[in-house]
Amino acid sequence: MSLSDSEYVTIDKDIRNTGFFSEYLPPCFQLNPKAFLQPPPFECDLIPPYNFNMSRFNQNDARRIISIPEIGAYAVVHAYMKEKHIVKDLIEFTENNPCSFSPILGVNHTIIRHEQSYGGDAPTGDIPMPSDYISNLAAKIIKASGAKKILKLDISNFFSSFYLHMIPAIILGFDEANRQFQNFQHGESVSDTYTIYKNLDSIYRKQNLNRTNGLLVGPLSSKIIAEGMMARIDKELCNAGLNYSRYVDDYEIYIYNDDEKQIVSIVGRILKKYGFTLNYEKTEITEFPYYIAENLKKIIEKYQSAVDENPLISHNAELMNLFNTFFNLEISGTKGSIRYLLKSIENAPIELTDDQDQRLYRAYLFTILTNNARSLTKACSLILKSTTYEPLNEKEKAQISTMLLMNLLEDHDLEVLWLLYILIEAQALVPNDSAINKIIESQNELAQIMLLRKNFLSDAQKQTISEKAHSWILLYELFSNDIISEESLVRKLNLNKNLNMYRKMKDNDVHFCY
Repeated sequence: MSLSDSEYVTIDKDIRNTGFFSEYLPPCFQLNPKAFLQPPPFECDLIPPYNFNMSRFNQNDARRIISIPEIGAYAVVHAYMKEKHIVKDLIEFTENNPCSFSPILGVNHTIIRHEQSYGGDAPTGDIPMPSDYISNLAAKIIKASGAKKILKLDISNFFSSFYLHMIPAIILGFDEANRQFQNFQHGESVSDTYTIYKNLDSIYRKQNLNRTNGLLVGPLSSKIIAEGMMARIDKELCNAGLNYSRYVDDYEIYIYNDDEKQIVSIVGRILKKYGFTLNYEKTEITEFPYYIAENLKKIIEKYQSAVDENPLISHNAELMNLFNTFFNLEISGTKGSIRYLLKSIENAPIELTDDQDQRLYRAYLFTILTNNARSLTKACSLILKSTTYEPLNEKEKAQISTMLLMNLLEDHDLEVLWLLYILIEAQALVPNDSAINKIIESQNELAQIMLLRKNFLSDAQKQTISEKAHSWILLYELFSNDIISEESLVRKLNLNKNLNMYRKMKDNDVHFCY
């Protein structure tokens, strides 16, 4: 893949502007490019990221932490990566990797997004289903030619255990990076490449209080660095004679000689060198036939074909069959089928030919909203889109409000944000709603920002929030709305080198929720 300098400029800008907020968040959270008009120096303040939790979309209702780095540290990281052409380096280093099914760039030279790489939300076990799932599956079947079985391996806590001092080893490899590290320690000469990536380690850590362990899950740059590290490990695994497919940190290794114990040992040894360990509890062997999957896209296309053939009649039966098919797949063990259906509908809305079809469709969405936690955010998005043809009725408003309060009690941050977003955008939230006080009492500061920015808070409620606010993002929004003083902002965040950036953002009416 050969990209021009101008194409890399576009990619860098895309990463800067769209790689700050997790795409799982409601679309009201956006980064204004004016935020970067006065970035701090590379030696910026150390301010904690804001963390929120969301479902892992797996079978055991586990949660994962998503981070929003402090804006000054984020600006510094991006500026350094752009100045040193690091994204270009990593794209060129990782391209043409026959083992990886989680490349940095997808079609049309666009960045593959978080949901495709961090998701686990598609009906293929622990590996997400990208849009080109069928072609990828065919490629894996070809790679697995002649194999007796598949050994599935997973790295334990991959992002949180990422040792940032290992960043120079991405380009240089472990042995050369270690040799250069020894030279650096003894005051001897080191290569420019080592210096660039050693400094990236130092600068990247500023997003997470200078901690040496852990890539923040959320920023798009973390995904890019992670793929770079996995591509380096791929080179060593391939040199060891292994044939496999990898999606982020999930491996499917093809077994030919019943030597899986030896292979586990090889993988474990190479991973350990780079600071990772296998999650032995998730080790799994799949016997032949090992690649069997429903063509879920075909099921959706069949429904659309039926609608196209008879566009003027009600299609209740076809709509019921579409949802029932995916419900049955979920029940029979194809976990993630329902979420895949909703994700597909979001990308390519299905045709609804009359009012009854529309009511039936929304009834399914509300049923999923209530009963399938892993699909809640997608159901929210589609319900909101459906209000363009029919507003929420009182029963639906009450149902969403009840779910909002329940998720507040359970500290389900992302779900609260989406349910609140529906109520606000559908004009179903009133200033004296009981949910508002519950949100003010909670630790969900992103939800408080939504209420602040959408003018749902009284002066007394604003004062309550300002007294207990602790995150950089809420404190900035309070400062930019003249609810707290600059002195208070400086004191609470220990601002120094990043202060001019905050002043400039306020002068340019920059916000993080619109």
